Parts: sequence; C-alpha cells; structure tokens
Amino acid sequence: MRVLFASVYPHLPEVIGGLQTTTDDLCTALIGMGAQVAVLCGLREHAVPGSSTRSQCDEQLGYPVFRVANPIQDLALVAASWGPSIIVVQSGTTLLPMVVSALETGKATAVYLHNVETHQLGGTLVPDPTVLYLSNSEFTAQRWRVLCGINSVVVPPLVLPERYFVNNTQGDRVLFVNPTPIKGVEIMFALAAACPDIPFLVSESWGLDPQWRAYCLQRASNLPNIEWCTPTLDMRTVYVRARTLLMPSLWEESYGRTVVEAQINGIPVVASTRGALPYTMGLGGILVDAHAPISDWVQALRLAYMPSPAFDQLRERARHQAFQTAASPVILGRFVTALAGHTGATPHTTAPRPR
Repeated sequence: MRVLFASVYPHLPEVIGGLQTTTDDLCTALIGMGAQVAVLCGLREHAVPGSSTRSQCDEQLGYPVFRVANPIQDLALVAASWGPSIIVVQSGTTLLPMVVSALETGKATAVYLHNVETHQLGGTLVPDPTVLYLSNSEFTAQRWRVLCGINSVVVPPLVLPERYFVNNTQGDRVLFVNPTPIKGVEIMFALAAACPDIPFLVSESWGLDPQWRAYCLQRASNLPNIEWCTPTLDMRTVYVRARTLLMPSLWEESYGRTVVEAQINGIPVVASTRGALPYTMGLGGILVDAHAPISDWVQALRLAYMPSPAFDQLRERARHQAFQTAASPVILGRFVTALAGHTGATPHTTAPRPR
C-alpha cells in the first residue's frame, strides 16, 4: 500500500500541531508495517517578505514530504510522479477543492476529518461512494452526519506512546499548549494572575502571527510565574516538567490529542467541556464550563495540582484513560482496514464538485 496524505497546511517541522503530529505518528506506524507513505503539504504559515516559496521535497522525517506553494494545484503532479494507491485528504482551509483534485487523479480517495469547521470546507461535503470518509472521533463523525448526511469510519488520532512517555514524577508546572484565543489563552492568563504560587509553562504549537506572539510575550513577562517556550518536535521535553495540563479550549475540540499525550504520563487534565474533550479526557481530569467564572477554574486547577489523595486519584485515572485511548495497534488496524477495503472495491470516476 502506498498512502499519500494531502493537506494545504504545512507539515512538521514548519508547524507543530495535532494534525501534523498525528500524521507523522501514522506515517511512522505505517512504515513499520511495510507500507510506503508520503505527505503533500503547504510551505509555511505567516511567511515573512522575501522568504522562499519554491517547492521542495525532503525525507528528513523518514518519508517523502512534498512542500509546495499550492498543494491543490500540484496534487496531480505529485500523484503522477509518486504513484499512490490511495490519497488521504486531510482537514485544511479549503477541503473540497483538494478532494476534487484527488478524485480527478483517478486514485482512490479518502477524506480524514480532523475538525468540524464548516467555514474551512470551500464547498459542501456530500455522501459519495467514491469517497471514504474517516473521522477522528465519534463527536466529529456525528457532527458531519447531522450537517451533511455522511457516514464515516471513526479512527482516533494515532499516538505512539514511546514518543511521549517520560515516566513523569517530578514535574511542577501547569502546562498550557498553543497560546491562541480559541485554545483559551485568556483563561490561562487569568489563572496565572489568580494563582501566583503555581508555576505555568506555556508551549507554542501552531505558527503564531508575529504581532500576536509579541503581545502575548509582553503579557507573560508581567507575570513572574509564567515561563514561555517555543515549539518543540519532542514534547517529552515539556511533559517531563508538567504536573497538570490546562486545556480551556473555547472552540469545539474534535478530539484533544494533547490530553492523551499528557495522560500517558499520568498528568491530570483541567479542560473545558467543549467538543470531544469530555470523552477524550474521561475520568483523568476535571471539566469546567468554558464560560464559568475564573473562580471555578481556580478551584479545579488547585484540585488537579496540589498534593492530596484527590490528586493521586486523578493521576491514576489519567494513566488508565491513556491505556484505553492510546491503543495504537487497534487504531492502526482500523485505519489500514478501511483504506484497504476502499482501494479494493470502489470505483473512482465521478468527482463531487463544491457547491
């Protein structure tokens, strides 16, 4: 099997986000079982004037990554030269045009839905036998079923535990990943101000707009209990320092991969009730309504941070939840089975057009 993952978003190391790390873990696992993989992606976010926009291909991650300025336009050329048996189109800022381009290559096409953002479709998803739909959670699958009438195979994000496990016992920080408004950065700042005795570690993830980043850094510098770090390809460097994960997302999280990565290390989570977070977190943390008073967040954070029998119980529950959700062989098997069934039995002639 030759699998080409395609998205307009940049890939590692240009952007370090849930989509990118899930794709990388999936590629590594597929290679381990004998499949061949490649990634087609955009060049970069927030490019500075004068930076290069030349297409390039590298294998620094252990598989070919085609980095191009226009992935939708260049998909046909990459598919013709690399020869995938199936193209897996992933969530991006314009999903439907990429799906059309994939179908027009004549290759088997799957769509892996990683979010529920309708404004990023560039059209309307429709049920079509020539397209295999995959969703990263039951929440995502149900949302697209209600919105567009499509049925999808649920394949949770693959998390390779060995890439995130640090046997954490000494961490003392409240970890907050991805300082953006939709991830609840204002709640993080309010908590840091309200809990000066608790140290926070803020880790960048997505490419931040330079002006937004400078604004946040200025605010963080006024709070001595906030430490700020740039994006890292090895999240073990931050999990080893974390005691609690804070995930106060305001948007509808379609899964919440960071929760699983943290819970592998027995790190309890304080999260909002948005999207799939309650299901991903399970009993390994505390849920708070995203719009609750900051006093409610303070109470939850202290319970999930301060030494106590309740904290010890949350820590054990987090480990147990990770054992259930990070079953990578099961997830990989579900993914491969779905793709193999689609490549072997489905005609690929009629392309659904954006509406």
